[in-house]
Amino acid sequence: MLYLLPSPLGNLGDITLHTLEVLQLGEVFLCEDTRMTQKLLSLLEKKGVLKKTPRKFFSFHSHNQDEFLQRLCASFFDVCVVFLSDAGMPCVSDPGSALIQYMQKMNLPYEVLPGGSAVTLAYAYSGFGDRGFVFDGFLPHKSLERKERLRYWREVLSHHQIPLVVFESPHRLQESLEDLQSVDLQCQIFAIKEMTKKFQQSFYGSIEEVLEQLKGQNLQGEWVFVLLFSPSPAIKRLGEVEILGLDLPPKIKAKLLSKLTGASSKDLYQKLIGG
Repeated sequence: MLYLLPSPLGNLGDITLHTLEVLQLGEVFLCEDTRMTQKLLSLLEKKGVLKKTPRKFFSFHSHNQDEFLQRLCASFFDVCVVFLSDAGMPCVSDPGSALIQYMQKMNLPYEVLPGGSAVTLAYAYSGFGDRGFVFDGFLPHKSLERKERLRYWREVLSHHQIPLVVFESPHRLQESLEDLQSVDLQCQIFAIKEMTKKFQQSFYGSIEEVLEQLKGQNLQGEWVFVLLFSPSPAIKRLGEVEILGLDLPPKIKAKLLSKLTGASSKDLYQKLIGG
């Protein structure tokens, strides 16, 4: 049997009783990082909420998952197998989906336990409503691609006032905020780092206000942005009446009307010149 378990974002006390029960039963551990999982288990043992038992550990992450699964046989899951990503929920900008697809293909049972997620926690912290959100993982690394992605989401989400949740690296934090400022000067942002940890900090306001708040701050840590875009300007679409009213040569008008209606541009040109 396979269990995909949530792990605390930072505060050890956020682990669930159900997760502790499965960790105690676990015989084989698949880990995004075996060192992180072993450290977590060691801390839980020191707290007296987990007993030390023999366990086997295997690395399972985005770089080796395909090769790992190709070597598996169904009997691997005859014992209690546990998968943990480094922090938060498996499959949410973390490995795990390939493992689930394997279990589905092989018709093997699995269970995903509920737990904390940086995505939902940041959304709750933001106060940007309770009608849902869109999550888009990490923003692109390059500025041009990042701006294109932000423009796309503004166009899609702004009129519905649904926020966008994204992760960002501290190394690109300043650049991403400046790109966002160029895309939507009036965008409201809730930025939070190191959630549930000792040095958790959050910042709220317009992009300009948040950039000002961040001056002199230590930007190191794991960041989540919740973005509430301002409405995009309405795009006025031209119809036949609008095209006919434009101060353009007849040939240009005929081509535009042809694209719009599917009629022959030659026939339309003749009509426009009174032929």
